[in-house]
Amino acid sequence: MRRFVLVLIYGSNDEVQGLVNKHLVDSGFSVLPNVIVSWLPQQELERKLLNIKEELIDIMERGFEGEFAYAVIELTDEQFKAVRPMIVRRLEVDCQRLISWGGEALLRRIRSQRIEGIKKELLRFEREYRRLVSIHEVFDVRHEPLNKVMELARELRIEYERRSH
Repeated sequence: MRRFVLVLIYGSNDEVQGLVNKHLVDSGFSVLPNVIVSWLPQQELERKLLNIKEELIDIMERGFEGEFAYAVIELTDEQFKAVRPMIVRRLEVDCQRLISWGGEALLRRIRSQRIEGIKKELLRFEREYRRLVSIHEVFDVRHEPLNKVMELARELRIEYERRSH
């Protein structure tokens, strides 16, 4: 079984949180604010977190005030099984958000408007779709909301191609 790591983060303000997000993007899946489940090796995560500390120290020397703390916990199989329902629930929510916020509205716009202004939004949808599918694969999650997202993505591609030619 793949090993997972739980990362708990405290950032005292939005600037610190932005720094954390910048360094940890694509390092894991945020199941709650400041709680990430990562598939990266613990050493790699520690290195990224130390980079955050170093950058924070640099900007603090120029007068910035902020606090940053973290804990990295390697999950046992049993601990991961306890956390997994939170991951599944969050993935369901993300699928629903992508369907209603992005996909369905985008599909309506593709069908009703000229195609020129849509490409940027379609690329953003595709990027989010690929991220969501890959996270499902990492955590070995299969459920109906993902099937709906995959069907919607296929429909968007077909409709976009049909309308752009």
